[in-house]
Amino acid sequence: KTDTTYVGRYPYIWDARLFDQATGLYFVSTFGGDIHPSSGICNRAGVGLSYRGLGLNFSHALGKRRSHDLALSSYGRHFGFEFALRATNDLTGSVEMSGVDAAGLKDKIDNLYLISNKLNLLYSFNPRFSYGAAMKQTKIQRRSAGSFIAELSWSVWDMLFLEETERTLDSFYEANYFYQRFSIGAGYGYNLVLGQQHWLLHASLIPMWTFYEMLGWRKDGKRERVNYPYGKIAYAGSAHVGVYYRWGTRWSLGFSSVVNQMASSPHFSSKASGFQRFGGQEWQAILSLRCRFSAGCNSSIALRDVRF
Repeated sequence: KTDTTYVGRYPYIWDARLFDQATGLYFVSTFGGDIHPSSGICNRAGVGLSYRGLGLNFSHALGKRRSHDLALSSYGRHFGFEFALRATNDLTGSVEMSGVDAAGLKDKIDNLYLISNKLNLLYSFNPRFSYGAAMKQTKIQRRSAGSFIAELSWSVWDMLFLEETERTLDSFYEANYFYQRFSIGAGYGYNLVLGQQHWLLHASLIPMWTFYEMLGWRKDGKRERVNYPYGKIAYAGSAHVGVYYRWGTRWSLGFSSVVNQMASSPHFSSKASGFQRFGGQEWQAILSLRCRFSAGCNSSIALRDVRF
């Protein structure tokens, strides 16, 4: 049962928002060659809509044709989930072949298209702590509280070349290259309430262990893949920081940032022609304005305990 002295509900069932999202991505991969793509800072404008806490966000990079994000999330009393689909062509960098026949051969890459899918399943142990209030402002955190948080994470990164060129190295990376991982971990989050419940400050850190990962690529029209052996040292983690202000029950303004880090240990594979590893970092910072509307049938109960 929810402790209403710590966590409350808004007296509205719909939530609309406008947001500006700055994102960045960098990763490095090694198998048969070194790939070092990065996106720099990419600015995206977005809109979102939630119904009873189930939220859908869409954002698009300004001035780009194929660069957008789609996210779906919901947070309950204990359980929550986050799904994100990102497509971007903002990547630039270099690729360098390894091996006796191609030692030192290096080329720039600027025609990459990245599609990434991510699913996070979350469980907070303290019902007095609201992850929904911190991440999406779908609940009201009335008093400060913290909780241990467990997380199971799955992600897939699929990288493709957009067009054929006559570059020396494109025959090796002519189709697509992908990476998949499953991670599990636990951390801690805290919501600090200030200013008669108008201000909310959030911070959380969840280190994770990657218990399964796989690298793959296309060769002669067929997918090749190499699974990492169990027990290899690999880690991932996520850090969240947020500051939110609300006035009344309809409006709120928030700023949040998320950093995801992942790295695997080198693993030798004759199938991949040498040592292979994958590591990367992605981050995003979001400034959002929210408006809630359409009161539910129990709005008088929820409204009674809200401070203006």
